[in-house]
Amino acid sequence: MINKPAGHFSDQKDQATQSSQSTTVPMRIGVVFGSRSVEHEVSIITATQLMRNFPASYQAVPLYIDKSGRWWTGKALAKIETFQQLDLHHPDSGGLDLTQAEIFPVPQASTGVHQMVDAIILAVHGGAGEDGTLAGLLELAGIPYVGPGVIAAGAAIDKIFTKHLAESAGLKVTNYGWFTTQDWQHGNKAVLAEIDHLNYPLFVKPVSLGSSVGITRVTNQNELIAAIELAAEFDSRIVVEESAPADVIEVNIAVLGTADDCQASISEQPVKTEDFLTYADKYQRGGKKTGEKTSQGMAGLSRQIPAPISIELQEKMQDAACYLWKLIDGFGVARIDFFANPTTEEFWVGEINSPPGSMAYYLWEASGLSYPKLIEQLIKIAQQRFEQRKKLFTSIETNILAKK
Repeated sequence: MINKPAGHFSDQKDQATQSSQSTTVPMRIGVVFGSRSVEHEVSIITATQLMRNFPASYQAVPLYIDKSGRWWTGKALAKIETFQQLDLHHPDSGGLDLTQAEIFPVPQASTGVHQMVDAIILAVHGGAGEDGTLAGLLELAGIPYVGPGVIAAGAAIDKIFTKHLAESAGLKVTNYGWFTTQDWQHGNKAVLAEIDHLNYPLFVKPVSLGSSVGITRVTNQNELIAAIELAAEFDSRIVVEESAPADVIEVNIAVLGTADDCQASISEQPVKTEDFLTYADKYQRGGKKTGEKTSQGMAGLSRQIPAPISIELQEKMQDAACYLWKLIDGFGVARIDFFANPTTEEFWVGEINSPPGSMAYYLWEASGLSYPKLIEQLIKIAQQRFEQRKKLFTSIETNILAKK
């Protein structure tokens, strides 16, 4: 297993800072956020928090994708206050100094190839971004980016795949069933019969969404049918899970790095106000509790750090988190959600969130790594991966098309 103990950052020299300070021109780091996703507003919170904590040695370049799918840039987009009155479908109608963004390398006659940014941090949550589509775009464009990579992103966002992956690794998951919306439309009685073995209470979830969007806790079949109809409005596949066993708590652990150099954060127990962590718990209550005008996202959620579990159990879950990160070949930062029984020392895998809300910076701060230092680490990881992939063969010296 691949565990690094929490708190190991405090005495670590920061090579990324040293290298970035050696040049007079700061690297331009694009922060991509928004996009056509029901988690659009959540992404805005994550991205503006990120840019507010940018180290001085880098220049943050906002790259906002509006709800219509257009890309925009402009200094005003780095501030969350900008979005409080902004038309998220038509940002150019707000009278701000915004321009449509062009991130791809552009050939120029005088200077050769020019690109708008040197690297990119992906801060999109939900579909049309977190699912690997943006990672694929950047791979084709040849721009370094903060992960988790095409395959890793697609695997992490898919709740069904995550469960199969965890089970294949010998890790526990709660009992579940899944089906497509086509299955439901063609024969809902057959679907209900297929999942009849599951014990209430159940959780009904869209397969490829986060932030608790479209999730419902149900205690009988009538509620189950209504919850499935709701989830079908957000995704073409639906997963139905049993509640975690009695006497368990939710425990989250963040990972940072690559498949071969994974660091695990200290654990947290998020505090919920209902039977599960709702969208309101995560994004609507934090600002009110702290007296701020806007939500702090996941950073504003009530939590206990470290989680009330033994050191031994935390280490096992840190190992499991890094092992899952290696299985999907992830890089960058993610948060792995678990259920744990502090008494029996058992745990179950929940979900992989990459990128996590607020970049899970609160877990890294508790582990001895400040948010600006976390950003520097992420940029360094993106650059290292980019250089490694440049060394791989992308062509072979043969021409099977040549005429013989």
